[in-house]
Amino acid sequence: MVACLRQMNGGRRPGDASHRRWSGAPWSGRRAGTAVAVLAFCAALTALTVAAAPAAGSPNVLLIMTDDQRADGTMEVMPQTRQWFEDGGTRFTRTFATTPLCCPSRGSVFSGRYTHNHGVTTNDSANVLDQNLTIQAYLKAAGYKTGIFGKYMNAWNLLRPPPFFDDWAITTASYSPIRVNENGVVKVVTQYATSYIRDNAVRFIEESESQDATPWFLALWTTAPHAPFTPDTLYENASVPPAAPNPAQTETDLLDKPPHVQASSVDPATAEADRVAQLRTLMSVDDMVQTVLQTLQANGEASDTLAIFTSDNGYQWGDHGERAKGDPYDAAARVPMYMWWPGQVLAGATDGRLAANIDLAPTIADAVGGIAPAVPMDGRSLLDPLQNRSRLLTENEPIGPRGDPVWSALRTATSLYIEHYDPVNRERIVHREYYDLVADPFELENLLADGNAANDPNTAALSAQLAADRDCTGASCP
Repeated sequence: MVACLRQMNGGRRPGDASHRRWSGAPWSGRRAGTAVAVLAFCAALTALTVAAAPAAGSPNVLLIMTDDQRADGTMEVMPQTRQWFEDGGTRFTRTFATTPLCCPSRGSVFSGRYTHNHGVTTNDSANVLDQNLTIQAYLKAAGYKTGIFGKYMNAWNLLRPPPFFDDWAITTASYSPIRVNENGVVKVVTQYATSYIRDNAVRFIEESESQDATPWFLALWTTAPHAPFTPDTLYENASVPPAAPNPAQTETDLLDKPPHVQASSVDPATAEADRVAQLRTLMSVDDMVQTVLQTLQANGEASDTLAIFTSDNGYQWGDHGERAKGDPYDAAARVPMYMWWPGQVLAGATDGRLAANIDLAPTIADAVGGIAPAVPMDGRSLLDPLQNRSRLLTENEPIGPRGDPVWSALRTATSLYIEHYDPVNRERIVHREYYDLVADPFELENLLADGNAANDPNTAALSAQLAADRDCTGASCP
């Protein structure tokens, strides 16, 4: 069964009584209280690098995340990445950013929680995130060495180090030159950003060999393919696959969409220029992935490493007349995702379950074992084949006077229901959309605006479910 990612052999702990799988629900009773107390104690002593010893056999964790990479039409220029992750791992075919915007999505990746729970609702609100409730905090408390290289959180003050990381070189954007905080020293680096991340990753892995018994967590977060879409000189004129616009990109009748979409009219030439430039930046990411995974092999760490490749959100190449992200449609919310862990994750497999950025932290916690989050995570471990949600919440409810669209959506494998709200009174629905994704995978025909009541869904039931999901936490979340 392709959804079954975990191979139940090879002596790994999942079959042992000592392995406790994280399922999204908090531990209860005395064990929960003890775990929270120990976690708080370790977090308080982070500055002294005091931590528990990691469990024997705990894997390294490598999390590679691009920025603004849509699922459709981007992996074709990354043959080395596909060879590693498709041939050697599992490809997830229905993965979404629960809030398709950079900083809110990063908050969800770190915390395993929906935006309405971690509070980072805009690209300007990174400081809202409780860093004590992140996967890096839990891993550091569990004795892991932690590192992050590349783009961190939008609007982050680079004079501040990223909490709970032992080794870092972070930036907020750009390609070259870039301003970075490199282990406490703020400086300008002229090397191309993706190559700079690559070299730091190689250094981190090789230096970790001197403490081979200590597992590590390494986040490699590229600016690519985010605007301004600057390719390395090696690829600035590289050929890319020819354009093959999908029906959403050629849609002209937008009257069934909300007003802000109806008002959009990105020039096709601009959308095509974005596509070409984005693909060229991803070629350097492909080279980075190849070098980093070869380094793992050369240092004998490949079989002991869980590697995940994904993006923080998608990007619209003129889909529904839109550019960039922030919308509930596939082009903005859907992202590529792969998982690779030799001997533990099925090789050459695909997984069609609904997956999301909120699932990354629970998956990592499950792989490591023995982690008890201080608050419930909303996501689910993708290593558990029994975790198969029937629906997924996506949301964009920015706090503050940004004027961004306010919406939430209920997505299943076969349908998409969207509510748009008054930005002042967010309980007042100003527009609804419903798409039959089986008959209409490109979200062209809003069945609630086609004049045919016979094909309308039960909006009262959908709206009630969506209202409940907008306030969910932990195990109550879809």
